[in-house]
Amino acid sequence: MPEKLIYLIVIHYSEIALKGKNRKYFENLFINNIRKHIQGFQYSSIRLYESRILVNDVNPNDWINLKKILFNVMGLENFILMIQCKSELEDLKKASIHLITNKTFKNFRITTKRNYKNLPFTSQDVNIIIGEFIQKKSLKPVNLDSPDLNIYVELLKDFSLIGVEKIHGFSGLPANCQEKALSLISSGIDSPVASFEMIKRGVSLDYIHFHSYPAINRQSINNVKKILKQLVNYQLNTTLYLVPLLTIQKQIMEIIPDKYWVIFFRRYMVKIANDIAHKYKAIALVTGESIGQVASQTLSNIRAIDNVCDLPIIRPLSGLNKEEIINKAKRINTYNISIEPYEDCCSFFVPPHPETKAKMNIINKLDQTLNIDYNQVMQEIEVQHFKYNGDN
Repeated sequence: MPEKLIYLIVIHYSEIALKGKNRKYFENLFINNIRKHIQGFQYSSIRLYESRILVNDVNPNDWINLKKILFNVMGLENFILMIQCKSELEDLKKASIHLITNKTFKNFRITTKRNYKNLPFTSQDVNIIIGEFIQKKSLKPVNLDSPDLNIYVELLKDFSLIGVEKIHGFSGLPANCQEKALSLISSGIDSPVASFEMIKRGVSLDYIHFHSYPAINRQSINNVKKILKQLVNYQLNTTLYLVPLLTIQKQIMEIIPDKYWVIFFRRYMVKIANDIAHKYKAIALVTGESIGQVASQTLSNIRAIDNVCDLPIIRPLSGLNKEEIINKAKRINTYNISIEPYEDCCSFFVPPHPETKAKMNIINKLDQTLNIDYNQVMQEIEVQHFKYNGDN
């Protein structure tokens, strides 16, 4: 075993492996995204080797920070810090002893994958030989079902790898490998999770947030900015459009019966979002509705709201309940931001008895009584850009 150990991070991707002739495009984008995520850290190169990504010559002292950052890379199935050595049993033994030094564990197992079939030993041979060696050195038993410590071995053509801490990512597709969509985002729990689900599918996502300032404070705006600083960790860059809705809301409340207020607020949100999406070449809208969760999210009301849009509206959370959405929000670190106090531009004006089953003939008749020109609103939109810099 050489005196200087060679450390590298081995990254296995997810759905990219299923791609056909365009697989190279996804692999290159995936590698470029990894490079952007780990900018500022010490390593010699990133390369593709036998359907895995190798981040070579990393500093093992950076592992605590690197694993937090790599966890955010979309398209990543799992990753592990490993020691590179020769494909010889004695070298694997020496590396395995180094890995378990100063580690506390009750039992262990060896999990070997032999990619290069011309080696003089099988994966099962390695499991047995290295397992017996570790057992004698550590005096700890083997546990194949639920090991306290799992030692992973990868036997490749030119070298072998051995490591102990495999971390699973979010899988999906590389960030920004798909076309652009525009997400209607609030500072609540649902829409950030819906946005994340689209980021995970590779959608290049921008955001639009509607607010009622100065009738309410700017807390929802501030919270949305905090949420995007978290989401940009996954998608690397994005744009936020802040739209003042108060003037339109006042006109709606003067003419439309109060039980239809929220429906018409949302109709104009979708109408404006549709226009902005066309302007900036987004080809779909994304919202955070879960069917039946609140009055505006019944099927009848969703139909009444969608009626003003000519782009597809994607609802990733349609079939999820609140508990499932909260669990996802906690996993992507938006939950604590979303539960900070804020006043929403719709909930602030919500009537005591909102309509739950809007009929299109009534909605269309009421719509004819409105003559809202929102060109001035379009002129007052604030635009902010967010970019991942490694410090978020």
